[in-house]
Amino acid sequence: MEREMILAVDIGGSKYVAGLVAADGTVICKEKYRWSRMSAEQVTADIISAMERVIEEHPGVKISAVGMTIPGLADPDTGMWISASFMGIYNLPIGGIIGRRFGLPVYIENDCNACALAERMFGHCREIGDFLYLTVSNSIGGALFLNGELYRGFRGNAGEVGLIHVDVGNGPDGPVRMAVEDCASGRGLAEGYLALKEKGESWEVRNAPDGVSIARLAKEGDPVAQEAFRREGIYLGQAIAACCAVLDPEVVIIGGGLSLAFEHYQDPLCGVLARELHIAAGEVPPVRPTALGYDGGLIGAAALAVRGMKK
Repeated sequence: MEREMILAVDIGGSKYVAGLVAADGTVICKEKYRWSRMSAEQVTADIISAMERVIEEHPGVKISAVGMTIPGLADPDTGMWISASFMGIYNLPIGGIIGRRFGLPVYIENDCNACALAERMFGHCREIGDFLYLTVSNSIGGALFLNGELYRGFRGNAGEVGLIHVDVGNGPDGPVRMAVEDCASGRGLAEGYLALKEKGESWEVRNAPDGVSIARLAKEGDPVAQEAFRREGIYLGQAIAACCAVLDPEVVIIGGGLSLAFEHYQDPLCGVLARELHIAAGEVPPVRPTALGYDGGLIGAAALAVRGMKK
């Protein structure tokens, strides 16, 4: 008996994941790949190759649609990948290309928006209409659910939480402020850890630490790793407090790779949120890691298709 599935593709800046996801959000299979070369043509070719492999390996599956998460800016209505400057991709009609190649409806969306939709459909926020979703990974993205709907903004750019500036210390000319993406993303955490170790190394050097290794060190009691995560929580807390002051969400969800290390920065984050948010005494929204774990992006891609086919 044929099972209807979504062919889901979660596109990232350094890797991508392709797999099959059921309509209830259950991941049936997945495979992670790294880009062979970074160009619009090669990225498209890599995605098609991965999708073909999924189809070939599961001949008894009926695929109803394709869902794709897009890093950077996307136009869901036209299927256009508008830009991902860090990948050198601009105005790539990825939806049309994939749709013609496989003869299937294709649904695309910004990756963070897709993850928020998945959280609404399958995660912690099934009964919650107002929430803020943050992806904390190599960069920081945000998505807004307001009044039960994904809010994209006038130009489709709503939720760019990573651009919010936060206080990171004092310099000779006064307080130093940085975009929270630069100090609290995965690369920001790594840079902060290396600075505390006084190595003066860039996060881009070979064998530089990543979030997983720093989390392991923090769990083992490494004071430098623990301090790096304490600062992580402080920086994220400031940005989340600014968002909550404007949006008044019921809950805040943290996704992305660093959501898996939430225990290491939860307390300083919530402490800053409680100090800085004074809208209503004692009314601070809870902050929770995503219920979908590391598969949030893949499930988000499927959620796009599930929603799209219902319209």
